[in-house]
Formats: sequence, C-alpha cells, structure tokens
Amino acid sequence: MKLVLGIILLLGGGLLLLIGVIVCIATLTSDYASSTCEQAEKDRDAFSEARIKCGSPTTDCYKRETIGLTTEADCEAKTAYMNKQLIMGIVPVVLGAFVGFIGAVLITLGIIGRRKKVAVPV
Repeated sequence: MKLVLGIILLLGGGLLLLIGVIVCIATLTSDYASSTCEQAEKDRDAFSEARIKCGSPTTDCYKRETIGLTTEADCEAKTAYMNKQLIMGIVPVVLGAFVGFIGAVLITLGIIGRRKKVAVPV
C-alpha cells in the first residue's frame, strides 16, 4: 500500500513541480510589465508637456493630448500582476517538491517493507 501511494504522490508531486517551473519561467522571461514601464518612462515627457500646454489634468485639452499614453499607474498595475503570477508559480513548485519528496520516502519504505526476512540456520 505504501508503495502504490508513494508512486502516486511522486507522480503528482512531479507534475505540480513541472507546472510551477513552467509558470515561473514564463513569468520571468515575459516582458509584459517591463515594456509597459519603458513606455511609461517615454510618455512621462508627453504628460509634462500636456500639463504645461493645457493646465489642469481635468480639462478636455489635457485628455486629448494624453489619450493613448501609458501612465505610471499602468506600469505599477502590470508589475503587481506579474508578481502575483510569479507567486502562483512558486506555490506549486514548493508543494510539488514536498509531495514528491513524501512520495519518494513512501516508495523507499514500501520497498524496504516488502523484503522477506530469510531465516538464518543456526
């Protein structure tokens, strides 16, 4: 019974580990947040120019001048989203490693327990 349960836990833990690693790699190599932050840095001057030209940010002139530009809030929102996604990848990695380790221990105990004791002649 330990052997079967160990195999199931090892396979399930390995699958969780694999899914988590794929999510982490996809998140770390994505330029979803970094490209937005770069664009927001470029658009900062346009916001300043629109504020000088139009005055208050509540005017229609300011809204027309800044339509389609990327704000710092967009950068922060996308960065926060990517951090949450990275956490959603790290959790399965940790759980998968733990479950896989428990499965490996159960397999080891199952194999050791199945050995037959041989009577030694005296």
